[in-house]
Order: sequence, then C-alpha cells, then structure tokens
Amino acid sequence: MNMVKVLIEFFASFIIVYLFYYFIIIKKCKKNKKMVPAEVGVILSLYKIDVNKINLYQMIKVVSLVTTFIISLIITVIGLFFDNTIILLIFGTLISVILAIIIYGIIGRHYEKISKSKAGK
Repeated sequence: MNMVKVLIEFFASFIIVYLFYYFIIIKKCKKNKKMVPAEVGVILSLYKIDVNKINLYQMIKVVSLVTTFIISLIITVIGLFFDNTIILLIFGTLISVILAIIIYGIIGRHYEKISKSKAGK
C-alpha cells in the first residue's frame, strides 16, 4: 500500500463530502435558523443543551467536520481492506456507529459544559 495514495484518497473524499455537506446542509441551516441537521438535533436533545447559550452555527460546522471525517475515514479504510460486499457493509456500519457514538459524545459533553457554565451567568 502506498501511503501517499491513501492520504490523497482520504483528503479527496474529505473535500468532496464536506463540499456536499456544506452546500446541502450548512447553507440551509444558515438561512433557516430553526433548521438543524439530524446529528445536531440528537446531540442537543440527548445532552439537553440550551441553544440560546451556545453558538449553534459553530456547533453545526463542528459536527459537519466530524461527520465528514467519519465518512471519509470509512471510505478510505473500506477501500483498502475489503473486497467482499457483505463484510464491507458490516464493517462500515459497525465502525461508523462506534465512531459516531464516541465523537458525537465528546462534542455533546463539550457543548453541555458550555451550556451549563453560561446558565449560571
């Protein structure tokens, strides 16, 4: 495996997915302040984050970068190691769920702390 080829594939998929996410999701959220992506909505409700105490647009951008990272990583890893479609689907689903739980959990706890620290002020 050529590491340069892998990195190029990762960054190319990252840029393509992020541009898609930006033009489809982020621009709509910027125009319509009440609209949030599903990932952000789940984080907000799960961690009981007050949207008035955080910068929601910044959170949407952070979550979009994380989502793009997860998708690009899965595309790159699956493209490298798997040829069987069933194994590809199982592994891709498993890794995406694990990464989403871990990384979105970190983001949720971070914004929960911000929301709670501003609640006392």
